[in-house]
Amino acid sequence: MKVLISPSILACDMLKVGREMKRAEESGADWLHADVMDGVYVPNISFGFDFIKAAKSAASIPVDVHMMTVCPQKYIKELKACGADSVTIHHDIAPESDIIKALWEIKNEGMRAAIALRPKFPAEDIKPYLPYIDMALVMTVEPGFGGQKFMSDMLPKIAAIREMSPDVDIQVDGGINQETASLCAEAGANVFVVGTASFRAPDMKEAIDKIRLSAGKYEVE
Repeated sequence: MKVLISPSILACDMLKVGREMKRAEESGADWLHADVMDGVYVPNISFGFDFIKAAKSAASIPVDVHMMTVCPQKYIKELKACGADSVTIHHDIAPESDIIKALWEIKNEGMRAAIALRPKFPAEDIKPYLPYIDMALVMTVEPGFGGQKFMSDMLPKIAAIREMSPDVDIQVDGGINQETASLCAEAGANVFVVGTASFRAPDMKEAIDKIRLSAGKYEVE
């Protein structure tokens, strides 16, 4: 699986968003990662559709939106309109049938669809959704806040999902840096959301290059 690096917008300098998105792209980022938080599903509140639209307009790389919200299915058309290329929803916000319907709607709008698992949920919870998703997100911290410590006990979950589905992208988010990216890649992850270790690194391009090199040791063609 190709290694993809996705800097998290939450870690950028919010006073210079346009410049920061360009800096990420020029530093070699493959995607931009946008966490939408509603203050209900998670205790924090982040940003909305206008912000995503602005970020999308500042760079030419895909925008991957992680909906940490209780009713993401209400906003699929709005996400498409603001430029989202990929949408991730959490499986525990609605019954299975409703989640599958939302995934279909995301794909019908021409976006990639993904399911996220919080740390407390096992790998097996992803099984019903594998036929409908392009990516599985394994949260390696509790969702809602940046700068948390990587949870190494999530590595077996990554490996279990990779065993279930050799072809699905597996994304990891939380505490990702050069060292933890290598561990996650060895377990089977190939998409790395990087916050503090990218935007707040002394040299963003060097940081992204090192993470890509570290994870790329386990890249499979």
